[in-house]
Amino acid sequence: MIQAMRPTSKATLKMQCLMVCKGDIDEAEKLYDYFSRDMPGLPDFDPAPQTWQQNTAQTVNGLMDWLKQNGPTIQQGYQFLQQLVQNRGILPAAGEAAEAAEPLPEIN
Repeated sequence: MIQAMRPTSKATLKMQCLMVCKGDIDEAEKLYDYFSRDMPGLPDFDPAPQTWQQNTAQTVNGLMDWLKQNGPTIQQGYQFLQQLVQNRGILPAAGEAAEAAEPLPEIN
């Protein structure tokens, strides 16, 4: 059961130690002291989860940063697609080559 312990704060470590020791407070304190002395940076409590507003703002900011970094590439792709639509999917050089080719003979 000790292997399943994943303390994210001092409060969760205390609760997990108490669970592992099946409610024996003296044993839980010993176990807590054993683990906590090697984790001086462990916060007192778990951080509060982000609100949906914070998540949305973070996602939108990340998307805007990505668009700023990849703007020229996106613009090139858009222009390429625009050319394909205007030329109906056939590049001028490919159209000329198709016209210059001889027709194939009929198959029996």
